[in-house]
Amino acid sequence: MSLQDIWEKIKPQSQVEVVALNENGEIESFPLFRKLFLSITIILVVSLSFGIGRLSVVGKREPIRIEYDPEISKNQVASVIQTVSSSNVIVSKNGVRYHYLHCAGAKQIKEENKIVFASPASAEAAGYTLAANCSPKP
Repeated sequence: MSLQDIWEKIKPQSQVEVVALNENGEIESFPLFRKLFLSITIILVVSLSFGIGRLSVVGKREPIRIEYDPEISKNQVASVIQTVSSSNVIVSKNGVRYHYLHCAGAKQIKEENKIVFASPASAEAAGYTLAANCSPKP
């Protein structure tokens, strides 16, 4: 079977042309325009109506207000100061290194193995040394 035979099977046997006739039986010159005119008109009217509806609501919304509550900010400042001033260090009862609270090593120590010292000096006095991957916050 050649390509020509396959093409003959695939291509349509008859050529069909669609035409539109007017009341007098004459062929209309712009049938596609008439079909699309109503669709395009409806789409434009709907889009215009939607846009006008959206614009009519824009000015009627209440503006956003941000209220300042001094009590909340006092509590936040106090907790930040307390966090910064706490110089606790954590050691593992099985280890020889101490870690600051913000270090990754401190987060890996299990709760039952944690020992908390009030300062790095007290941890060093107990024989612990600073972990190599941990440094105090500036």
